[in-house]
Amino acid sequence: MSLLKNSTIVVAGVVVSNLLGYAFHFIVGRWLGPEEYGEFGALMALFLMVALPSWALSWAVTKFTSRLYAENKLGDIAVLRKKMQNDVLIFSAAVLLIIILCSPWIAAFLKIPSALPVIIVGSTLVFALLLPVNRGILQGMKKFRILSVNTIIEAGARLVLLTLFLFIGKGVIGAILAYGLAYFVAFLAVFPNIKETKTGKVSTEVSSIKPVYTFILKVLMANLLIQSIINVPALVIKHLYTDEFTGYWTAALNIARLSLFVTAAISMVMFPEIAGEQEHQNKKKIFNRAALLVLFTSLGAAIVFFAIPGLLLRTLYGPSFEGAVPVLEWMGFGMIFIGLLQLRVDYYLAELK
Repeated sequence: MSLLKNSTIVVAGVVVSNLLGYAFHFIVGRWLGPEEYGEFGALMALFLMVALPSWALSWAVTKFTSRLYAENKLGDIAVLRKKMQNDVLIFSAAVLLIIILCSPWIAAFLKIPSALPVIIVGSTLVFALLLPVNRGILQGMKKFRILSVNTIIEAGARLVLLTLFLFIGKGVIGAILAYGLAYFVAFLAVFPNIKETKTGKVSTEVSSIKPVYTFILKVLMANLLIQSIINVPALVIKHLYTDEFTGYWTAALNIARLSLFVTAAISMVMFPEIAGEQEHQNKKKIFNRAALLVLFTSLGAAIVFFAIPGLLLRTLYGPSFEGAVPVLEWMGFGMIFIGLLQLRVDYYLAELK
């Protein structure tokens, strides 16, 4: 029952944080309107693609932390965190430099009049990559309740920052800043909950973190295709079609992604359970239960999206977004496939030695 119990805890955190997260998008959509929301959606797609290593970082830190925690090597966990965060800072600085140099071309491709929003996307990357290191430690130590609270803190901070930036008239730039800075708030909130790692003894277990980066590369490659399926279309649509249609696509995608957030919560619990399990049959049982949970929840969500797309869009985004109805009707069913594929990829990665 540990999978179901812990999944319930994580799902509860995900539900609350995503209610706040959806409030963030609904406020942005209503405040900016379909055209500017289309610009915001394209920038968010760019941000999520650039921040793709965050998913790999989280899973890698979770996997190695779960093993160290099972062996009571708390000091090694602290060393792992410090090394990973130092490398994240270096990597983020390099990516920011590349984005700054390429920002005029990126802005031109996305038909954005200024390169400044693109540069802001790059500057907030460091926060998006630091947080998964700390959260990976929480997840690997199976502190699911604290992990859930931290996701709520992130979403709440994002909403507060958005309100502030919109109030002072920052528009799209303010929305992007609010999204990125919320990662930093949640990053700071983790430290009181992992302080026991600072007092543990250090062995030679993590003197070299090459295996961690080997695993990160595998995770990154495994998830690149999945995340590209989700986020690249928004970039292409922004380049080929109107800002208004891009806004419709972004609104439908944000609603349909609800089922993927539930999938992620289930996978977050499944991953350390499988990574720490030795018996192959037990691993398969855990995966089968997780797959059934994902199938039923995502199918239920898809049916709702198909049945009342207009009501959802009018209620959440307003009448100006009713043009997204044909997109939302079918997008939920696509999320079933993506959710199950993501779960199977995470199972494969958890089994890697």
